[in-house]
Amino acid sequence: MRLVILGATSLAVTTAHLLIKAGHQVVIIDRDAERIKELDPQLDCGFLQGDGSKPDVLKEADPGNTDILFCVTNHDQTNIIASLIGKSLGVPRVVTMIEDASFLPICDELVLKDTIIPVRTISEQLAGLAKS
Repeated sequence: MRLVILGATSLAVTTAHLLIKAGHQVVIIDRDAERIKELDPQLDCGFLQGDGSKPDVLKEADPGNTDILFCVTNHDQTNIIASLIGKSLGVPRVVTMIEDASFLPICDELVLKDTIIPVRTISEQLAGLAKS
């Protein structure tokens, strides 16, 4: 699979490592050229420097050949906008990360089906461990 990750956060980098290890092709988009320069020797993947919430930058990531777009920056609004642009450019699956749960009804309204809230996901896993 070909996967594009928006944001070079620690979550994104850890995910990229796992995806690359599993044999997937990964491209990371980030605004920070220094961050990309730091990660380039660590990850066997493609990099694009730019604002991933801009259509021209996402077009450079080749959305027609992308299976999943992960929008996992540290900014909810950027993730939501980039997700919508990714959908409009034809990416078949878009995953939107939000930290602020008050955005969830908006994501639902915008039909961002794969919206994740990390704190909620981790909390559910921890609570599940207590049931074991």
